[in-house]
Order: sequence, then C-alpha cells, then structure tokens
Amino acid sequence: MSKHRHKLKLKPVLYSILAFMLAFVLFAFSICMVLKTTIFSKAFITDCMSSSGYFSMLKNELTDEMKSLGNASGLDEEFAESFVDSLNLQKSVKDYISNFYSNESTMVETTSFKQQLIYAIDEYVKEKNISSESVSEENVDYLVNNAEERYINIISIPFFSFMGNYIFKAQFPLTIITILLGVFALAIIAVIFFTNSFKHRRFRYISYGFGGAFLSVSLIPLIVQISGKISQININTRSLYNLFVSYMNGLFMNFWIYSVFYLFIAFITFLLYRKYYKRAISD
Repeated sequence: MSKHRHKLKLKPVLYSILAFMLAFVLFAFSICMVLKTTIFSKAFITDCMSSSGYFSMLKNELTDEMKSLGNASGLDEEFAESFVDSLNLQKSVKDYISNFYSNESTMVETTSFKQQLIYAIDEYVKEKNISSESVSEENVDYLVNNAEERYINIISIPFFSFMGNYIFKAQFPLTIITILLGVFALAIIAVIFFTNSFKHRRFRYISYGFGGAFLSVSLIPLIVQISGKISQININTRSLYNLFVSYMNGLFMNFWIYSVFYLFIAFITFLLYRKYYKRAISD
C-alpha cells in the first residue's frame, strides 16, 4: 500500500519534470527556427532591405558621395546624378548578399562600377567639349579609385565578411539540431500523453510545457524591445540604421509568432484539461 502511495506521489513530480523539459526543448527549437528563418536566410535580409527603403537611401548616399568627388574634380552635380541613376544598385547589393550566403567572396564586386564610371567620364568630356589633353589619366585614375572606395563602403554591410564563413559552416548543423529538437519535443509529448491513463492529466502537463515555452520565448523580444536599445544603436548612415532596425524588428517578430503559437496551444490544452477534469471528479 505504501509503495502504491509512493508511486502516486512520484508521478506528478516526474510529469512536472517532463513538462519543464518540454518547455526548454520548445524554447531551444524556437531559437533554432528563428535563426534559420532570419539570420541564416538570404530572403529575410533582402525583404528587410525592400521594406526599410534601403535601396533608395543607398542611392541617395552614393549620389552625395559622387557629388562630393565630382565637385573636387570639376564635374557638375548632374554628372553624379545621371551616373548613379545608370547603376543597378539593387542587383549589386543582392549579388553581394548572395555571395555571402553561398560562402563565395564577401568582397563587393567593383569591376562593372569602374568600367561604367570611366565610360561616363569619357562621355562627359565629349559632351562638354573638354580637351582630352586637360584631363590627365592620373586625375581620372584618382577619381575612379576614390569613387570605388566609397562605393565599397556604401554597398558593404559591417561584419558580413567576418560572419559569412561561420554562418555557412553552421547551416547544416543547425538544421540537424532543429530536427532533433523537434523530434525530442514530439517524443516528450507522446510520453506525457500515452503514459497517463487520465485524460485531464495528459492535457494538464502538456499545457504546462507549452505555457513555459510561451513565457521563455516571450522574454527575449520583450526585454530587448522594452529596453529601447535597438533604436538607440549608433550607425553612421541612415540606410544601415533603418536596415538594422527593420532587421531586428523582423527577427523579434518571429519570436512573437512562436510565442503566440505556444500560448494558443497552452490555452487549448488547458481548456481540455478543465473539461476532462470536471468529468473525472463527477464520475
């Protein structure tokens, strides 16, 4: 009789541990899934670029840089505007991002940019009837090299070169870990469900697990967003600042999606627990 009572007392403890494990595994699974769909996703950052107006701001910043260089070299502002308009900045940025995620060179490709700039300068000299003798090759090279440097600074994204190799190497292990965590979560749910003879207890501990996952996953975006640190970040250019804010907001939105999903499951299973509990005590 005492052994039977001991087992009855031990069961809630064991299932509580399983519920805690479920919450932890779901928390880890959520982090892996968010990483896969944000930081490890090329589509995510390009979507953030489009939604934040990154490309148009980038174009304005490059135009300002080219105007500054042009003024120092005797070129009018119309030259800078028409030249930047002729560039396909969106394609250049997307190629740069694509190379980053495929573990190719994370350097900004500048060959096409330099060729277009040299051609534009030649056309400008002809249009303005400027004597070719007054335009030295040395001055053109100086202008092109400085323009190339500023183009690289504008197109490139900080830390991409550093992160590229690590993200590429971590893609496959992250996928394996995510799958294993998903399987482990399903296994815990199956153990709780099929080893409990009472239906209300099944849903009770599953509700605990998903409720714990909701709380833990919610804490990450909640703490960061309440602190207001994202908007206080100090970034030199407006385009990168807006991109960073859009990127981080999108990342945390993914956490909220998983959080709301876990809350929904916890609520449904809690209702089922109450339903079967009332039946159990009435029998």
